[in-house]
Order: sequence, then structure tokens, then C-alpha cells
Amino acid sequence: MEFKDCLAFIIAAGLINGSFVIPIRYLKHSSHEKMWLYHSVISIAIMPWLFLLVVFPNAFAQYTALPLRDITFLVFGGTVFGLGQISFAYAIEKIGIALSFTINLGLGLVIGSMFVVLERSALFTSQGYWVTAAIILILCSLILYYFAGREAKITQHDHKIYRLGWLLAIMAGVASGLQNITFVVVAFDLPSSSLNTDSYWVWPPFLLAASIPMFIGFLYRANKQPTTYITGKAFCLSFKNLALVTLMGLCFTGSLVLYSIGMSGLSHSQHIIGWPAFMVSIILASQCWGCVYQETKGIGAKKYLALLLSIVMLVIAISLLALKN
Repeated sequence: MEFKDCLAFIIAAGLINGSFVIPIRYLKHSSHEKMWLYHSVISIAIMPWLFLLVVFPNAFAQYTALPLRDITFLVFGGTVFGLGQISFAYAIEKIGIALSFTINLGLGLVIGSMFVVLERSALFTSQGYWVTAAIILILCSLILYYFAGREAKITQHDHKIYRLGWLLAIMAGVASGLQNITFVVVAFDLPSSSLNTDSYWVWPPFLLAASIPMFIGFLYRANKQPTTYITGKAFCLSFKNLALVTLMGLCFTGSLVLYSIGMSGLSHSQHIIGWPAFMVSIILASQCWGCVYQETKGIGAKKYLALLLSIVMLVIAISLLALKN
């Protein structure tokens, strides 16, 4: 597969992943926690294994060759990612889709990209300089986004809620960075080359580990609500809401299938472009949805231009990374 085709798969994956939370908007008569509880079971625990069975049935043999180190890495990375997803869910509730995705994935992009550079001892090479420049742009973009977005949200939320939303999104961003580190280390840095094909096989056990803290966390939060106790019939979703949660899972897990296909077609030196392309595509998709749902409604012209500038800086950052490949 040519580089441009691999990049197309990765970008498509990002656009789909950046849209996976949209069904939340159309859920009726169900609590926030209950929806994410079902998401943790259907999208995170079950659906990745179904995709593996249907799309990559031969990959099950890969697990017998995994050393203990990589099993531990998958479980640890998945657990942290699950905790990050809890933070991400509440960040969306407090500061919206566009801003939560931008913070989360911007930081994930910084951590994931720098890890690849440092792990391959490429910091003081031309590639390392390009990545460093891109990361500086991303960090500047996030700083600009913070101050511009604060004014956009002040009419709807006080500063305390806004800062809490940022903190939750930052926690999710750290977990997203570990997600890429786990993927790169386990899928592409193993001594056995036979494990480097169809790299999607990494995700099912990783996400299964992530589903455990998500399920426990959202179940606990749901049962803490004064009007909700998730047991018996209260545990069930309506057919429409169940279909919407399933759609979330198809978008979330399907995007990982496309991302894995794209990454598997890249050479070892080109892996550094995969994660940034995926992250920025997600961010751009989330920005479009933020506009659709008018999350910046009422913001002044200057602040709106500042938000646009921050997005442009992200695009320039990914362009710097792409040019090197």
C-alpha cells in the first residue's frame, strides 16, 4: 500500500473517531452515566473482539506469542486509558465536544509523538527538529484555545467549571498519549516480525482492560445520582438508545480498524506521521461538530478568530510532520 493510501485510511479513521460521541446528542430519557456505562460494555469490551473475529480472524494466533512484558503493557495502558475516558466523558459534559477533543487529543499528540522521537533516538535529527517544531505549535495552539475558549464559555459556565473541564480533558490527554505508546511498543517494536501484520490485534485486549474501570466508574456514578439506581429494569435501555450506543461503538471501533490498516502499511520510519494525522483529523472533525451544535454561540469576533487561529496552528503542525515523510 502506498504512503498516500495509508494516510487516507488514517485520516478517514480520525474523521470517524471525531464523530463517535455525536449519538449522545440524540439519546432520550437516559442519564449521562447510563449511556457511557453501556458504551463501556458494547463499544469498548465487546465490539473490538467482534471486529477482530470478522476482519482479522487469523490474528487470534498472535496472542499465544505475546511475552509477559507486552501483556502487562496492554493491561496497564488499557486501564489508564479507561480512567482517561471517564475524565473525557465528563469533560464533554462541562466544556463541549470541540474543546474536549482538542485538549485531549492535542496533549495525546504531543506525548505520543515525542515518545516515538525519543524512543528511536531521533530528537537531534532533522526529523526530531520537525516534530519538536510541530509540538511547540500544538502547545501554543492549546494555550491560545484556553484563553479564547474561556471567554466563549463564561456566559454558560463559571470559571471554576471551565477549569475543571480543562483539568478533566488534560487527564484524558495524558491517557491518550499512553494509548499511542502502547500501540507502537506492542504492535511494532516486538522482536518477532510475524506480529507486525494486521496490527489491529493490539486493540481488543487493550480496550477490554479499559472497559473495566469505565464500567465500575460509570456504574458507581450512576448509582450516586439521587433519582437513579442501576439495577433490574433500570439497567435496560430503550431500543432507540441501544441503537445509538451501538452506533457509537461502530464509529469508535471501526475507526481503530482503519487506523490499524493504515499504520500497518507504513514503513518503520513513517510511523511518526500516523498518530499525528489520526489525532488532528479527530480534532478537525470535532471542531466541525462544535460549529454544527453552536458551542461557540455568542462569542465575539476577536475570540472567534483566535479559536480559528488555534485550529490553523494545528493544521500547520501536522503539515510539518507530513512534509518530512
